[in-house]
Amino acid sequence: MKMCYKTARYILFLSVFFAGHAWGQGSEVVDFSCMKEQVRPIIQVTDQHREFDLVVRNECPGAVNWAMCVERLDPWNHRILESHTPLGYVEAGKRSRVNLQMKATPSPDGYENRAQEFYMSVAYSIQGQPKAPCVARACEAKKQKLRSEQSRNSSAWRQARKALEVRVEKECPEHGWNTENLKACRESVVNAASEQMLAFEEADTSVREQLNAIDPDTCTVHGGMVLALPE
Repeated sequence: MKMCYKTARYILFLSVFFAGHAWGQGSEVVDFSCMKEQVRPIIQVTDQHREFDLVVRNECPGAVNWAMCVERLDPWNHRILESHTPLGYVEAGKRSRVNLQMKATPSPDGYENRAQEFYMSVAYSIQGQPKAPCVARACEAKKQKLRSEQSRNSSAWRQARKALEVRVEKECPEHGWNTENLKACRESVVNAASEQMLAFEEADTSVREQLNAIDPDTCTVHGGMVLALPE
């Protein structure tokens, strides 16, 4: 059975498998390590959004109820935009799939587009419907200091790129140059700034690695990549 959830900002498709009775009896603690989750990016065919499949795969001996909390964040200020709580029932050997389209969001100065970010948590039960915890608020609180560092670096990086664009236009104007000389001039100016730009990129990579290292079992954030189609 396929259900479709729509909001003003994105579409969520949910494929669920409904069937007989759950496995396991009584009140004993059940080991759900046989349930597997995967966040699977879809091949990008547009710069307007980035698409993901959130897959729950049942490798347990019987059917399992599942529930998610998916929280969508602005990729620039990391504020929670919306929370969704899909749920379902999946038989042994089957899987359920939630499809997300994370919209492109421009930076405050409009220089760059990034896909929205999201957190995902999953809960399971064999008796009754579980409720997945929503973790974004607590996780972002743990990341506050690094987020500030990331924001400062991103702002300085954008300013440096803008300044470089102005310098390129000033030192290598389009009029009065043939195509070959114009290209060589602009490459020279850009190459002269490459060390500075690399420093910003390395700082951004370092902060992102530190963010990903914070409670990775719970606080992994997905999405947030730059959206640009290959040339």
